[in-house]
Amino acid sequence: MDDRIRKCPECGSTNIILDPKHAELYCTDCGMIIADKLVDFGPEWRSYNAEQASKKIRTGPPISYRTHNKGLSTPTPVTLLRTKRLRGIISMDSSEKTLSFALGEIDRMASALKLPSDIKEATSVLYRRAAKQKLIKGRSIEELVSAMLYIICRQYGIPRTLKEIAAVSRMPLRKIRRAYMFLLKKLEIKLAPADPARYIPRFCSELGLSGAIRGRALEILKEDEGTGTAKGWSPTGTAAAAIYLAAISGGESVTEREIAKVAGTTPITIRNRYMELEKRLKLSTDVLSPPSLLKKAPLVV
Repeated sequence: MDDRIRKCPECGSTNIILDPKHAELYCTDCGMIIADKLVDFGPEWRSYNAEQASKKIRTGPPISYRTHNKGLSTPTPVTLLRTKRLRGIISMDSSEKTLSFALGEIDRMASALKLPSDIKEATSVLYRRAAKQKLIKGRSIEELVSAMLYIICRQYGIPRTLKEIAAVSRMPLRKIRRAYMFLLKKLEIKLAPADPARYIPRFCSELGLSGAIRGRALEILKEDEGTGTAKGWSPTGTAAAAIYLAAISGGESVTEREIAKVAGTTPITIRNRYMELEKRLKLSTDVLSPPSLLKKAPLVV
């Protein structure tokens, strides 16, 4: 049925009925046949539940780069799954086995970091690109996959640090960082500096701080206008310092050590950052907080 046909062209009635038996579209008021010889684009079989539909359907899932064969394998009856699995493993060459292992690692780490499916898909595409340029051979798969996952998170603006990725990887941080620099150079990838504001909501949530503190921390970073990023400050350290200043001005109790544990940095780093932010932004004034809050909880450095 053409969705554009809403009323009868003869009488203007909206009582339009589709007759699938005769492949006609007619008006119930005047009886005019509006269209005939309609083509049914639905399946020629019937199903009464999801199980019957899954057995009768002859199309597979969409193409996905998250599997080594892109999801284009032929469906096999359940009784032959073991035979198919063994036959598939035997017929795979070394490059396919490496690809299958790498894609499995991507899925494992991304799931551990609670990343969405599009991040897994984009990382799989990046791995295939690196393999096509022959950058995989002779290097650790775990190192490269971990670095690729971090690159994609940076490109998509997802706040994940190298330390967090190293925590779910089987490789140490220094090797992942080395692979990260290698891939940026060989693949000619340009990444913008990480935005500290993207870390604020997650850190505040883990610390149990209120929405007012989160908004005040974001306002501090906005007032800073990216000066910390231009100086090469770590985005997590800058975000942690902004949260600490916001908590002090808002009268909520949180220590440097607690913030440092969540942000993956050190209390000394937070102390240095918030002292510079306070000095540059002159936070002793009422720029960010109502005067009443500042009187109750003045900044103490």
